[in-house]
Amino acid sequence: MTDLITQVWMALRDAGMPEVMLYLPDGSAYRCHWDDTAQLGDTRVALLADQDRKIVRLVPVQECQGIGVASPKGVDPMGYRSVVRGKLVERFGETDRQEDAGGSGSDLG
Repeated sequence: MTDLITQVWMALRDAGMPEVMLYLPDGSAYRCHWDDTAQLGDTRVALLADQDRKIVRLVPVQECQGIGVASPKGVDPMGYRSVVRGKLVERFGETDRQEDAGGSGSDLG
């Protein structure tokens, strides 16, 4: 079975957002494009450029703690949520927005 982070990333990719921020267990975050991943057996790994160590890190996507979509420079992330939601709804149809009614929940993370 595909892990949850990979499933979310595949949905984002299919909705036209292949570049994401991956949140690693050590608390760091890396920008990564879907094309910068590889399937090694049953495991999808992200190929992350680590400038400090001058290496390419191969991180199993399933070990990531979270995933995000960066808003473009100069765009408020709060407002950009509606753009991300719109792309997902356009691609996959409307989702249950019950949590949004209270204003505090978010079904996108």
